[in-house]
Amino acid sequence: MAQVDFSNAVLDVKSGSTPLTNGSVLGFTTNTTLFDASGTVITTNHSQTTLVSTSSKVSILYTGQFTTSGTECYPGNIYMRVSNISFSAGDTYSFVIDVEVTGNT
Repeated sequence: MAQVDFSNAVLDVKSGSTPLTNGSVLGFTTNTTLFDASGTVITTNHSQTTLVSTSSKVSILYTGQFTTSGTECYPGNIYMRVSNISFSAGDTYSFVIDVEVTGNT
C-alpha cells in the first residue's frame, strides 16, 4: 500500500466526450466516488470535502483508497479524467481539484 503521487496528474475532458455542461461541472461538488472509464467504482473509503466554495471558485479534496490498479480515474462522472498517475489496489489517494469560473457573478 502506498500514497498515490498526483504531482504530475493531468485533469482533462475524456476523449470523445461532448463539451462540459453545467451539470458536468457541478458533478464535482456532489459526494461521489472515482470511477474507471467504463463507469465502475474503483475506490473504497472515499470522502469528498469542499475546501472553498465561492461564486468563482470551488476546491474539492478527494481522499480514499483504490480497489484496483490503473493509470487514470474519473471523479464524480465519466466526463472528466485524471490521468498521468499510477495506482494499485490498496493504494491511498488525496488530491484537490480546483474549478474556477469567470463571468457575471
